[in-house]
Amino acid sequence: MAANWDPIQTLNSGRVEWPKGDIDITDLPAGNFVPRWVDAWVVQGGGMGAGQVLEGPSQSTSHSSYWSPWTPPYNRWTADTAGWVLGTFQAGQPALGISVLAWRDRNTGTNLYEWWFDFIVLQ
Repeated sequence: MAANWDPIQTLNSGRVEWPKGDIDITDLPAGNFVPRWVDAWVVQGGGMGAGQVLEGPSQSTSHSSYWSPWTPPYNRWTADTAGWVLGTFQAGQPALGISVLAWRDRNTGTNLYEWWFDFIVLQ
């Protein structure tokens, strides 16, 4: 299954506001799959020069169908529950988005997990 972060993510007061992206459900195995939850993390380097190792900003966000159900078609994800944040993200600087998505097959009760990462731009 291919999933992606939108290439441009919006900043609000130094944190990424509601990370989001596309989901390609055509790769799911046969079944009656529905998304259960998504967790998303954003990290941005603190050092801008070669060899610099400096702690940069990071955050987590999530979305769960327990609180706000997804509605078909399941072709987009949005992490709309704020989690922790450490530091302040800088607009115009590259960052990395990392996500994990849980699916449930309503026919069999089995779960499927998919994770991905993308380089993103913050603005």
